[in-house]
Amino acid sequence: MPKDISSGRYERLFRVITFLQKHREATRSEIEEAGGYDSGSPNSAGYLQNRTLQNDLKLLRNAGANIEYDPLRKKYVMLNFEPLIRVSIKATGDEITALRAGLKMSSHFLPHLREASDSLWRKLEVFIHPSLTERAYDLAGSTVIAVPAAEVRAEVFRALVDAKYSMKAVKIRYKSPGKSPRSWLVSPYDFYFRGNAWYMVSYNHKHKALSTHRMSRIMSVFVSSESYIPPSHGGFTEEYTSTAWNVAPGTERHPIKLRLTGSIAEAAGEVMRHPTQELHPQPDGSIILTATVPHLEEVARWVLSSSPDAVALEPHELVGMVRELAERTCMLYRTL
Repeated sequence: MPKDISSGRYERLFRVITFLQKHREATRSEIEEAGGYDSGSPNSAGYLQNRTLQNDLKLLRNAGANIEYDPLRKKYVMLNFEPLIRVSIKATGDEITALRAGLKMSSHFLPHLREASDSLWRKLEVFIHPSLTERAYDLAGSTVIAVPAAEVRAEVFRALVDAKYSMKAVKIRYKSPGKSPRSWLVSPYDFYFRGNAWYMVSYNHKHKALSTHRMSRIMSVFVSSESYIPPSHGGFTEEYTSTAWNVAPGTERHPIKLRLTGSIAEAAGEVMRHPTQELHPQPDGSIILTATVPHLEEVARWVLSSSPDAVALEPHELVGMVRELAERTCMLYRTL
C-alpha cells in the first residue's frame, strides 16, 4: 500500500475492509455508506464517488484483499478475512513496552498463538528504535517468570476455541491424574486461566450438566456432528469461575469463616482472596474472614498450607477436612 496515502483515505479504507470482513458481502450503496463516501449530487458527484470506490477497492485488492463482484446479485463478496491494512500511528515508549509485554504474555499463556505473536513482533520491531526494543524485551521477559503455565497442545487449544465460536460440540479424550483416559462429548462454553493452567467450562452431554476440564490434560479433540448447546445467559465465565477459592468453580455455595493471624492477617487487605470475602479486624490483631465458596476442599488445603496463621472456624465440615489433612500429614512425617 502506498506510503503517501492520506490519513483520510486510511480511515475510509479501514471502514470498508472492516465492514466487508464482518458482513462478507455487500451492495455498492452499502459499502459507500459504510465507508462514508460523500454522494453529493446524483450526477457528476455520484460518478466521482463510484470512481473513488473502485480505486479504493483496487488498492485493497493490490494489498491482498480477495474482493470479487457478483454481477448476478450485484454484490461485492469478501473471500478472505485477514486484516490487510497497514496503519501509520505514533506510539509512546510506554505503549511500545505494553505491546511487547502483551505479545510476550500471549506467546506464553496462549501457546497456539506463539508463532503468530513472534511473527507480529518481528514485523513491528523494524520500525522501533533499538533502545525501546531492548527495554520492552527485558520487561516483557520478566512478566511471565513468576507465572509458569501448564503446556496445552496447540492443536487442542485451537480446536476448542474454534468449536466454541463455530458452535460445534466436540469429543475430547481426557486424562485425569491416577485415572485411565476417558472420552466425553462436550460443548465448549468458555475458557479461563487460573492457578498456572487453562481450564475449559463446557456442557457435558452425558451428564447433562456443566463440567470443568484442565486443558493441559486433554489429549485429543474430535469435532462432532452434534449441535452446540449455548449457555443460558451472558457473562458465563466471570459469573461461574469467580466463585472458586483457587481453581475449582461450581454452583454449590458454602459459607466459611477463617481466623487469620500473623503475616497472613497483615497481608489480608493487600489482595482480594475471594469476591465474596469480608474482613473483620479483631481487638487482638487477628482478622476474621468470611466468604461463600463452591468447594470446601480447596479452602481446607489452603488453610493447612497457611497454618498456623490460618485456622478454619466454620463450617464443621471444613474444620474436619483440615483436621484430617493435618493428621495424615503428621502420620506421613512420623514414618520418615
